[in-house]
Amino acid sequence: MKKILLINILTLVILAIAGIAAFHFYDEATNYVKTDNAKIDGTQISIASPVAGKLTSFKKQAGDKVSQDSVIGSVEGMGQDGKPAKMDITMPQDGTIVKTQATENGFVGAGIPVAYAYNMDDLYVTANIKETELDGIQEGQDVDVYVDGYKDTTLDGEVDKIGLATASSFSVLPSSNGNANYTKVTQVVPVKIKLSKEKSLDVIPGMNVTVRIHKN
Repeated sequence: MKKILLINILTLVILAIAGIAAFHFYDEATNYVKTDNAKIDGTQISIASPVAGKLTSFKKQAGDKVSQDSVIGSVEGMGQDGKPAKMDITMPQDGTIVKTQATENGFVGAGIPVAYAYNMDDLYVTANIKETELDGIQEGQDVDVYVDGYKDTTLDGEVDKIGLATASSFSVLPSSNGNANYTKVTQVVPVKIKLSKEKSLDVIPGMNVTVRIHKN
């Protein structure tokens, strides 16, 4: 009798666990869209020389915050009158420099970036959502953002924009179905997720994240 009772109890426990798990998966599939094909993103600011010439100075390094129109370097090149002239390299927008490839007294090309920056106060998440899971996703929906580099911490987000083209549309070699051997591949659509202004983590562009979009 005790053995039968124990078996019955274990069966009920297993059924209860299975029921809870089934409800969890149903709830996740019905009310959320989740993907780990996502990263912290932002608008990359390219800082370039206005003319070709010798880079005579570059005053900034990675980590420096710079205001728009600030002079951060100078280059000696040909002016409009054809004579050598010193010209300033200025910051296009407010931002924090994240990478420099400037070598003082080295040659720089016109329009070729000598440094890159991001506005760290305006970072967001780009999540690539499968086209088969886009149904039900709308702008303004809440999003849970889990940053790989910060375990057990969740950021609040909101769906800001849903892409108007698939990610592969911007590929150097976009896929084509003009072949008899074409195999259909599920495409992904980039979804921009705005982060809460009260974000407590020092996230940086390129960090991997997992997002869970609340459909309801």
